[in-house]
Amino acid sequence: MDGLINLSKLKDFIIKVVDEALKNKKTDDLTGRTWNIDQFRKECCGGREKSWVRTFIFDEFPETNVENGGFVVNPRRTAKGSKTIIFAKRASEWMERHQDEIDWNARLR
Repeated sequence: MDGLINLSKLKDFIIKVVDEALKNKKTDDLTGRTWNIDQFRKECCGGREKSWVRTFIFDEFPETNVENGGFVVNPRRTAKGSKTIIFAKRASEWMERHQDEIDWNARLR
């Protein structure tokens, strides 16, 4: 029976599967990652325009602002040089919980 399984090949296979799983987990894990508004709109908003995201998500839901306990810093970039920073994990979790509350058909005037 011992000769039926090539332990060296099995070990190599297991290492390969575990390595791939760990690599995929690292890229899927959003912990500690930030996005700019382009990354957020592509990952979470179906590629909507920046102005659409700012109007129908950040303005419509003030709780998204980090000042209100949310996930976005400088949602409106008020000062020159200010940058919109989005905490990816918190943003993804919020979007998952609120996706049905967003008017995805809303149009800018």
